[in-house]
Amino acid sequence: MKFLVIGSIIIGASIFSLLPILSAYFFQPTLKDSIKFNVYFLPLSFIGNIVLAWGFIQGSKIFGNTVMLGGIQTGVNAILVTILSILVLQQKISVYSIIGIFLIAIGAVLLNK
Repeated sequence: MKFLVIGSIIIGASIFSLLPILSAYFFQPTLKDSIKFNVYFLPLSFIGNIVLAWGFIQGSKIFGNTVMLGGIQTGVNAILVTILSILVLQQKISVYSIIGIFLIAIGAVLLNK
């Protein structure tokens, strides 16, 4: 059950990492396009929210530590947004960003203790 909870946190965080990348890739930064994006991707956002909420609810019962779950979500978001920005949006990432990602990963591991 623990792996299912952590998996749901990772899947939910992955969905929410994907949404801003899709927004930046397919839509212009206007109010009209922002509304269209939210309408088009509402089902994906809804599914991500359900999976993430379930993971946090079950995780708080099993682990008794929602801070650790939040750390996992934050780490997954930071890593995936960076990777997707490089691959999909073809952005350059600075050394400071890479150092920050490592610090977030270390923090997520320390929250597990």
